[in-house]
Amino acid sequence: MGIKKISDEEEKTMVAEYIQGASVSVLMQKYGFKSKKSITDKLKKHYPSEYKDLMIIAKNNRKNYHIDFEKINSEFNAYFIGLMITDGYIIDKNRFGIDLIDKDCIEFISKITNKEYKEYSSSKNIGLPRYRIVFSDNNQIKNMKRFGVLPQKSLTLCPPRLLEEEIKFIPYIIRGIIDGNGCIYKTAEGSAAFYICTMSYDFAMWIKNILENNLFMKDISITKGNDGIWLIGTALQSNMFKLIALVYDKPYGMSRKYLKLRETFRDYNLGNQIFSLC
Repeated sequence: MGIKKISDEEEKTMVAEYIQGASVSVLMQKYGFKSKKSITDKLKKHYPSEYKDLMIIAKNNRKNYHIDFEKINSEFNAYFIGLMITDGYIIDKNRFGIDLIDKDCIEFISKITNKEYKEYSSSKNIGLPRYRIVFSDNNQIKNMKRFGVLPQKSLTLCPPRLLEEEIKFIPYIIRGIIDGNGCIYKTAEGSAAFYICTMSYDFAMWIKNILENNLFMKDISITKGNDGIWLIGTALQSNMFKLIALVYDKPYGMSRKYLKLRETFRDYNLGNQIFSLC
């Protein structure tokens, strides 16, 4: 394929189509170019000072998935943020992802966002596959800073700074947090209980405050283990009823903790065996 000479006006039209998200291969065929670089060189030629920003816009416009964390305005956004706070990670200034052993949860995220996930093997979980979904969007990385989602956040995780209109989605933020870093289990007496773990004291105190003041629970405990991890939880049955009613009110996202909570509560008087699902 030879390089086709086109006019400045045609170049500007091609560049506009590229920015708007047109397929690179389609543009190469349409305008007679050999490579993507031939197209991006024209973008740089006509918009030298805006080149980097326009490249990002063009990349975002070619995505076949959509996700927006400027505001939490749905159960899904709330749940996703809860997962990102706990099991999510920032790869670099443009990419972020979630890594889980729960295929159903990753499939749930994939279906809603229309973003493919990958299965892989890990030396830490021999014989058990893991599932990873990675997004590329520097704007969303900036948006998630308000919720405490930053690189290497484990020790320094800050409480989310929620807007007034986002408060109503707190139950699903908590659900994402429990699905990510929580445990639902039976006590020695056979009653239902749960805890959330974190290495950040500030975040631990925020969870305790949210559970007591927004989800109407009482006497939430907070303790620090020898490993430096804070545990925030309760075995008080009135609190567990509220967890079912307000947080795990329907099937959503990860199924195993939802099912375990309801099974545990349904038959917690049938035996004293301790078992948990973390």
